[in-house]
Amino acid sequence: MTEPTITVYGAYWCPDCRRSKQFLGEHQIPYRWVDIEQDKAGEAYVLAKNAGKRIIPTIEFADGTLLVEPSNAALAAKLGLKMKAERSHYDLIVVGGGPAGLTAALYAAREGISTLVIERAALGGQAAATERLDNMPGSPKGSRAPSSPTSCASKRHALASRCCKRKTWRASAVITTTTAWLPLTAASTARVRSC
Repeated sequence: MTEPTITVYGAYWCPDCRRSKQFLGEHQIPYRWVDIEQDKAGEAYVLAKNAGKRIIPTIEFADGTLLVEPSNAALAAKLGLKMKAERSHYDLIVVGGGPAGLTAALYAAREGISTLVIERAALGGQAAATERLDNMPGSPKGSRAPSSPTSCASKRHALASRCCKRKTWRASAVITTTTAWLPLTAASTARVRSC
């Protein structure tokens, strides 16, 4: 396992710190946590980077850039996660990317139905955290997730690619030839065709 390239400076009591850590964790993005209440060097770093202010979370990335008190949308943008649908209309919109929603989307995509999955967090639910699925839809031999946690192709994307040809990989969004996967944001809109 490689060292995380993201460092989150914060405190255990901070709700924004918990939200940022949850967002990174849900998307299986490794990070290093520095509790500035326990680590005086970490606190000094935050003060130095924020003009003497103790603003948390302060998140440092491998390229040296910082995000201070970022929203989930700002984190997603910095990480290059896809947050908008490519199209304005879809044949099917599935709300919820847990095992049932993921299965529905996979079967619809296999039939050539343009599908959008909207999820408040990361896709897959328990399926994203399971090492091996013996009853993966569309795969009689099951599906084994990639072993590298640093790979952009996380477990849930391996599941999606079993049934759909992938076009683009992202840490939380997969765009296939007929299916779009994205987390729900207040700025996202999509329409479904009615029959």
